[in-house]
Amino acid sequence: MVLLSLLMFFGGGSDVDPVKFQYHRDSNERRIITYGADFGLTLSFAGSSPNWSSGGSSNINGNGFVNAFAQVKRPNTSFDNVFRVNLGGVSSRQLDNYNIRYRILKKNLDNVFLDCKLGHTVTAEPGMSIFGGLNFQTQLLPGYKYSRNTIGREVGTLNSSFLSQGQTQFALGMEYKPLPTFFIRMGYITLKQTYVINQSLYDIRNEAVIARVEKGKFLNNQMGVQIQMGIQREFGEQKRLGMKLNYLGFAPYVAESANLDSRIDFALVAKLTKYINVNYTLISIFDKDLVPPGMSAWQNSWVFGLGYIYKI
Repeated sequence: MVLLSLLMFFGGGSDVDPVKFQYHRDSNERRIITYGADFGLTLSFAGSSPNWSSGGSSNINGNGFVNAFAQVKRPNTSFDNVFRVNLGGVSSRQLDNYNIRYRILKKNLDNVFLDCKLGHTVTAEPGMSIFGGLNFQTQLLPGYKYSRNTIGREVGTLNSSFLSQGQTQFALGMEYKPLPTFFIRMGYITLKQTYVINQSLYDIRNEAVIARVEKGKFLNNQMGVQIQMGIQREFGEQKRLGMKLNYLGFAPYVAESANLDSRIDFALVAKLTKYINVNYTLISIFDKDLVPPGMSAWQNSWVFGLGYIYKI
């Protein structure tokens, strides 16, 4: 059964839904394994006639996600993890300088997120424990920066790819979880590793350093403090409105400035039927190392639409 949970990418802790499935291995051992997953798809269309006076273009937007979790819990020990994938794109029809229609496909959301935490209760305070955690983030597909060519068509130049940039954080600290739907963690000893595996990006972008990683070195290490917290709530008599909010922050011990690298994940889902919903998803990142000097360090990716969701 533990192998089954691993194959489902162990999720929970920060995003655990109300119990989906439970497996009691032995009543004497008091070991409980809880697991489940959500699969969703959002699709939207927008368009205008060629003579629409305000201008515009025809767009097709598609976004999909997977949220999987599993927990292994003993009286004083827990193994909580979450695995999320968000992937989406927009296909837009445009006109070039010769009024010829063409269609271009761009990503509007691409993120892989894995969070694993092993906790052990060491005090009499309810919900207080020490923890060791692993957090991993990257993207799946290549990312491009777009510009117009000589005939007015948008063309893409490779700007990022899988594990370029990627990031892991290994943390050791304390967790306070007074409720199943709320937690806060302080990783007093945290190693943050940033990866740039695709070395061709340095020549394409004409940069010697990308996200603190120097050309030819593949990764950069930083020691610091991690703060992480999450909350989820359901509202209404039939729990038709659900909200999830997670925050991950990192502050290096030695830094040129007092900036706190931050990531915010927010999701709001309003159920219309068992499978159909209106949803809003936001991923917001603040990290000056990920953008060229002088540009805003905030990066935002969001999706709003009518979607389909299936739970197991």
